[in-house]
Amino acid sequence: MNYAVADGESRGEFVPPNAAQLINALRQIGYSFEQAIADLIDNCINADASNVLIRVVHDEKAIQSLQIVDDGHGMNEDLLRHAMRFGAHEDAKEKSLGKFGMGMKVASLSHAKTLSVYTVSGAHQSGRRWTVERIAENWMLDRIAQDEIDQVTKTAYQGIKLTVHGTVIEWSRIDRLPLNEGGVDATIDKLFSRLKIHLGLHFHRFIETKRLAIQLDSYPVGGGGQERAIAVPALNPFNYEESGDPAYPMNFPVEIPGVGNVLTIAHIWPPNSTSAEYKLGNRAAARQGLYFYRHDRLIQAGGWNGVLEHETEPHNSLARVAIDLPEALDIHFGLNIKKSRIEVPPPFPEAIQSAKSQDGTKFAKYRRAADQVYRKKDSRSQSDLPLVPAGGLSSLVAKRAKELLADGKKSRSVDVVWDDLSDQDMLFDVDRDAMCVRLDKRLRRNLLAGRRGSAADLPVVKLLFFFLLEQEFDRTRQSSQRSLQLQGISDLLHAALRSED
Repeated sequence: MNYAVADGESRGEFVPPNAAQLINALRQIGYSFEQAIADLIDNCINADASNVLIRVVHDEKAIQSLQIVDDGHGMNEDLLRHAMRFGAHEDAKEKSLGKFGMGMKVASLSHAKTLSVYTVSGAHQSGRRWTVERIAENWMLDRIAQDEIDQVTKTAYQGIKLTVHGTVIEWSRIDRLPLNEGGVDATIDKLFSRLKIHLGLHFHRFIETKRLAIQLDSYPVGGGGQERAIAVPALNPFNYEESGDPAYPMNFPVEIPGVGNVLTIAHIWPPNSTSAEYKLGNRAAARQGLYFYRHDRLIQAGGWNGVLEHETEPHNSLARVAIDLPEALDIHFGLNIKKSRIEVPPPFPEAIQSAKSQDGTKFAKYRRAADQVYRKKDSRSQSDLPLVPAGGLSSLVAKRAKELLADGKKSRSVDVVWDDLSDQDMLFDVDRDAMCVRLDKRLRRNLLAGRRGSAADLPVVKLLFFFLLEQEFDRTRQSSQRSLQLQGISDLLHAALRSED
C-alpha cells in the first residue's frame, strides 16, 4: 500500500484525545489515599515548605472536603496555570520530587471530582479549579472568584499563615473515600492512622532533620473548632537501637552492567522487636527487602524486585536494604506514576546478588545472616519475659493483665485486635512478627447480634483467645500437628457461628 504524501499536503493531522474518556481512565490509575496525599506533599517540599497541614472537613454524615495547606513560596498566575496543566511539572527545579507533571492532578482527581488550588505569592492571590465535567468539555480550567480565594486564604490553619505566601490544595465532591461502619469519626480516625504510618515512613528523613513538619486535623462544617490536631512522627525503617548482627549495617557497592553503580546498605533488625519503626503498621514481613530513596524521599518501602523469589518469606523479615538512587540513573530505574515502586533495570537482580562488601562479604552471606538471626531463639525474651495482652484492650484491663501475669515487671506485649479475615477464611490468626492475635470481625458481629452496644469490644473474648494462643508466640516453628489442631478449632468455631444464623 502506498502512503506517499503529495507535495504541499500535511504529513500529519491533529487528533486530540477524548477528554471525557481520558479523565475517567486517569481516575482509575489506582492511587491509594495515602499515596495521593504523599504525591501532594512532594509539591509542598518542591515549594520549600516547612509546614504542611492535612485537614479533613466534614459534617455528621460525610467527608465534605480535604485540604493540603503549606507555607511554601506559592505561585503567581503564570506558574499556577502551568502547574494545573496535565504533563507539566508543578515546580521544575534541581532535586525536584516531581517527575511526570501529573501527580497533583491525577492524585487528587483519583479521589474527588473537583480539584481547587488557592495560592499566595508575594501577597498576590490566585486560584484555579479543575472539575471532571469541565475537563470533559475539552479541558476547560476555571478561575476561582476572588472572594472565595480570600475566604480560604484567611482561614486559620494551625499557625500556617497565607498572607504573603503559601498554597491550599482542596478536594471536594469526594467520591472515593467510603465511610466505614463506624461513621464519619471512625472513618477519619482510620484515615489518619494510615496517614501517620505512610507519611511518617516515606518522609522520615525530612521530618527527622526538621526540614518538614506534617500535621493532621479535622474540622466540622459550620464551626465548632479544630479537632484531633495530630503531628506525624518520623518512622525510620532503619532506626533500631542495636543491630541484629554486630557485623551490620554493611555497604555493598553494586556495579550494574550498562547502567552504572549504586551503593546499597544492608541492615539486620534485632529479633522480637515491637518498635513501630519495625512493625510499620503490623506489616513487618511485607516490609523486608529494598528501600529505594530519591532525593531523600522514600519511594519503595520493601520488596525484592526479583532479587529473591519470595517477596515475604518470614525468615527474611529482619533484612532491609537502603538504596539512594542518583538522579543520573533516573533513565534506568523506572518510577511508576504513583511514586510507589521502582522498576529496576534487567541486570540489577543479578548484580546485587553478586555484590561484595569491601572485606569480601557476599550479599548472599548477608541474607543468610538475616535468616539466622530470625531463626535464633532469643532465650531471654522467649523464656524469661512473660506474655501479656496489651494493645486492643482498654488501658485499665491492660494494666491489670500486666499486674497479674507479669507482676508489673518487664514483659512482652501481645496485641489482640479485631480485623477483617474474611478473605483468608479464618476466624483468628497469630502474627508472630507483629506479636498480634487477629480476630475476625464476623465473630464480634455474631456475638453482639440483637444486642445493644454494637460498638462494644468484647474484651472477655479477646482475653480468652489470648490464653488459648499465647504459647504460639514461643514456638520457633509450628508443628503440622499443632497447625491441624488450630485449623480444627477454627473450623469448629465456624460451625458454631453458622448454627447461630
